Amino acid sequence: MTWLMFRNDLTRSKMINLSLLLFMTLSAALAVSSVIMTVQTFTSISELYRVAQPPHFVQMHKGELNQKEVDEFMSSYEAVTHWQTSTMIDVYGESLRILDRDGAIAYDLSDSRLDIGLVRQNATRDLLLNSRHEKATIHQGELGMPVILKQAYGLEIGDRVILTWNDITREFVLTDFILDSMMNSTMASSTRILVSDEDFQDLSGQVGENEYLIEAFFADPKEASAFQTAYENAGLPQNGQAITYTIIFVLSALTDIVTVFVLLLVSTLSLIVSFICVRFTIMAALEEDIGEIGTMKAIGLPFADIRGLYLIKYRVLAVAGVTIGYVLALLTRSVFTEHISATFGHMRLSPSAVGLSLGAGCLVFLLINHYCKAVLRGIKGITVVDALVRGRGWRNRRGGIKDGLHRSRKLSVNWVLGVREVFYRFRDWMIVSAVLLIAVLMIAVPVNLLHTFEAPEFITYMGSALEDILIEVENGENIENGYRKVKEVLQNDAGLESWHEYRRVRVQTTDMGKEMLNLHIDSGDNSGNGLQYLSGQAPESANEIAISYLNASRLGVDAGDIMVLCFADQEQEFVVSGVYQDVTSGGYTAKSKHRFPGLAAEKYSFSINLKDGIGVEGKAVAWSRVLGAGINVDPMEQFIDQTLGGVTRQLRSIVLVVTIIGASLAMLITALFLKLRLAKDLSEIAVLKAIGFSEGDIKQQYMIKVGSVSAAGILMGVLLTDVIGERVVNFALNLAGLGVKKVELVSDLPVQYLLCPLFLLMLVLLATWAAAKSVREYNITSVINE
Repeated sequence: MTWLMFRNDLTRSKMINLSLLLFMTLSAALAVSSVIMTVQTFTSISELYRVAQPPHFVQMHKGELNQKEVDEFMSSYEAVTHWQTSTMIDVYGESLRILDRDGAIAYDLSDSRLDIGLVRQNATRDLLLNSRHEKATIHQGELGMPVILKQAYGLEIGDRVILTWNDITREFVLTDFILDSMMNSTMASSTRILVSDEDFQDLSGQVGENEYLIEAFFADPKEASAFQTAYENAGLPQNGQAITYTIIFVLSALTDIVTVFVLLLVSTLSLIVSFICVRFTIMAALEEDIGEIGTMKAIGLPFADIRGLYLIKYRVLAVAGVTIGYVLALLTRSVFTEHISATFGHMRLSPSAVGLSLGAGCLVFLLINHYCKAVLRGIKGITVVDALVRGRGWRNRRGGIKDGLHRSRKLSVNWVLGVREVFYRFRDWMIVSAVLLIAVLMIAVPVNLLHTFEAPEFITYMGSALEDILIEVENGENIENGYRKVKEVLQNDAGLESWHEYRRVRVQTTDMGKEMLNLHIDSGDNSGNGLQYLSGQAPESANEIAISYLNASRLGVDAGDIMVLCFADQEQEFVVSGVYQDVTSGGYTAKSKHRFPGLAAEKYSFSINLKDGIGVEGKAVAWSRVLGAGINVDPMEQFIDQTLGGVTRQLRSIVLVVTIIGASLAMLITALFLKLRLAKDLSEIAVLKAIGFSEGDIKQQYMIKVGSVSAAGILMGVLLTDVIGERVVNFALNLAGLGVKKVELVSDLPVQYLLCPLFLLMLVLLATWAAAKSVREYNITSVINE
């Protein structure tokens, strides 16, 4: 009997069951895809790191290097298991030109904000790999380009690259793309190009400026933080940025972490849509079978058996949906893991990804099964008398609809009938509102996240105020000369509205465990202004300091606390004025107006605002030519684009897919709901036809009904996006530990408040118009006879 009921129900409601299967498949596919992408991201990075062996701590240094001092310190530090110093020949983007097939110069790399260095392959650690995770081998006259430059410029194998430096010109052939375990993100400050040992030897001392990578390895990567403090306090070479293993890993995974977050959000929302759809179809089926349920109860069938007769169909659909979704996710995984493969190399699906994704599919099935059982529990409340005598018991309507026609003078009859039914029986139409609300969330939250990453205001989460142009003077032997050169140019330029300078210095303080730690502070009159503060405010006097969120967590301080800073053989108390958010330098920075006399500068930076009417890009190009090599001049928007370009490109593709999914869900569920609703309203439609309403009038009434509840759902979705959108994003950011705890999403106002609502409303009305065509098939005589 169970099999006969199951078969008959599948045959009788093909469209409904097919739609249910589709929603379950979509939920399972998205959940499985997000798990696969999460696992593949971390396993791919781990596999790359296993072969490449990146350092747990690296200190970049320009200038003279006493290797003997470094070796003595490394050998004396007990936690160090291995160390090495590799040399990088720094060249500038304008020195590297790409030729087209005709031998003409196609373009150069002058617009890259990354510092470019030529390196040779290391022996056993910090290896540069090819796409097969093998140690890359480059012969004389060849070079291997990093993947991030391939993505930025569309480089291809076989391209010819011309290196020019003063009177030296060398031509290379691009023979491989390099996977760099340490510098594989646009948020890194540098990138490495691999050349042969012979070419490196020939170029060393002839082109560029040597920069040294002093690398240390530990049995436990967590030793890196303590080692950094000891290294810096020992007065060893440190004219450059210091990077730890944790920072390397987070920057590597950032792009894919954002994608995983969006996929998890969409899969959760689509699962909620599946629940709504399942609940609606179950309630419709039980209402239709109320007589049969009463009969089964009357002859003594227990609740569990009655529920089982209905539950079997949804279990079979859930199993089929999860299975199809799992297979579909496996077949399309390359779409979501394309960036992972490009950045970390092609890698087979790991056993852990297969196992965990299978677990995600099983979890989706269990959730659907549990939800179906919860909805079917309503059968318990149906009595035999209500079911067989009164013909009701599942959902009892209370009260009627007041026609209100005699009071309507401005609205047409169709509008009055449509709006008043929705007003008095909104619960019957709530499924459309709920689905439209979810569709708005599904589209608007990722769109706002993308808009936030692309907005100029995001620079305030990167340790800088929102200005027109950012100038940075690289650390090295010529840092003071570069500083004076920039300052002279700015002082003699009449096109400036305002400008501020900052000097980064290093001081010492203690954490909660009384361990001495180094604190890198940006000092300047405007330091700390215009940033995003979690508590407190920017420093106002010389004895105040603002610190980043991660530094505040590490030091155990908050706004209003006292910190003791040690510098220039003295100790001085500073008041913590505020805690701000920063993703640069690993999130460990500080700001103060104190001058810190006697301390050498680690870095100089300038933020400039131009007068109205002066082109930002033109001014930046002109300054770059005047200031020359070693000084980065970036328009703020270009700086953000190049720094977060990989994240935004990936997110833009995901947003497009999510928009299609959300729009499709809205249309499909509207069409499904209206098909069931029209079948249920058959007698009412017949009465309307009998008293003179045309098919066009009836279709218009349903368009008004669906349009009204859709507009209500869209409005609630827009409002809910403003309420919970930031909270969802901030929850994910807290888990990621990027140095940003709270982001104020920059809403894309035209999309959120105009384009998205109108787009969804138009699609829903189109689906309603198509589904309402079946009204013409309803015959008055046959309905009356029934």
